[in-house]
Amino acid sequence: MVKKITIVFGIALLTFLLIVPFVSYNAFKNQLKVKNFNHIITVRDILKLEIWNYFNERYGDIDVLSRNPVIAQGFTRLTNALHTFGSSSSQYSTIIDLYQPLMEYYVFDYGYVNIFFVDKEGEVMFSVIKEEFTGSNLLTGAYKHNNIAKVFKHGLMEVNFEDYTWNGTVSEFTSFFAAPVFDANELLGVLIIEIPFSHLDTMLTQRTGLGKTGESYLVGDDGFMRSNSRFSVKPTMMQKEVDTIATREAFEGYVGTAIIKDYRGVTVLSAYTPLNLNFMNWVLIVEIDKAEAFVVINSVELKLTIIACIICFISFAYLYIVFKREKKRAEEEEADEESEEESEAESE
Repeated sequence: MVKKITIVFGIALLTFLLIVPFVSYNAFKNQLKVKNFNHIITVRDILKLEIWNYFNERYGDIDVLSRNPVIAQGFTRLTNALHTFGSSSSQYSTIIDLYQPLMEYYVFDYGYVNIFFVDKEGEVMFSVIKEEFTGSNLLTGAYKHNNIAKVFKHGLMEVNFEDYTWNGTVSEFTSFFAAPVFDANELLGVLIIEIPFSHLDTMLTQRTGLGKTGESYLVGDDGFMRSNSRFSVKPTMMQKEVDTIATREAFEGYVGTAIIKDYRGVTVLSAYTPLNLNFMNWVLIVEIDKAEAFVVINSVELKLTIIACIICFISFAYLYIVFKREKKRAEEEEADEESEEESEAESE
């Protein structure tokens, strides 16, 4: 009876020792997974708000500036001087000199690249810094297919944004916001501001809390990056195409998380979201390599594997020793029996 109770108690204890660590480890693993996802979700949401605010502020800037009576007055004066005296006249230069300091203030204070005054016929009448577009006609000239011409055409009707493109004058990617300028109900032209990619790049390269492999990047609706990858020596802005489960989900309007293969083919924890800006269709992705995110889990699993191997080795070694000992004992007993039989036979 005591032996049976001991066996039952031993089985129960062994079952407890096997099940409890397994359940505890699974709970720990799930909690760590949730914690890592919550972290990149937080990074994603904070960064999304920062980018969202940045572009909406630029949208608000151009909208407010285009409604400023001083701007409307400048358009009227420049248009009259241009058509009456020509772009090479002293009268035209005097008006430009009058507005240059004010527009320079806006450029430097707000961090723009440039500001353009374009009349409704497409003539670029004024720019804070001289660019290739300055003095050209955006409807009929050499730059009629350029992004500034696109934003001008849309800007005749409403505030509009045009995507980043390379600007050789400033050696940087730049984009444009445009808004119509009115005097009462009369359309005078379009005010255009040019903004640098460096502002956006600064936001996206902040990797605090993302470890050695975490990164944040934007993808445009053409499938190409609107940022530079931390894993590439060469710039990936407008160069690297990204087509992953995360980007496809985000472009369909979903906000979520997943463990996926990223654009490098590496397994990552990914948190994705559309930017939800009316004037652009971009998505934001925040990711960290699974190997780094689960380094603690991998370490625990490695230790458990080592312990399991040691236990198995000790168990098999013990069983082997016991087996050898029992075998030797059985052989000795058999030899003793044979010896006894031989002795009995001799005595008979």
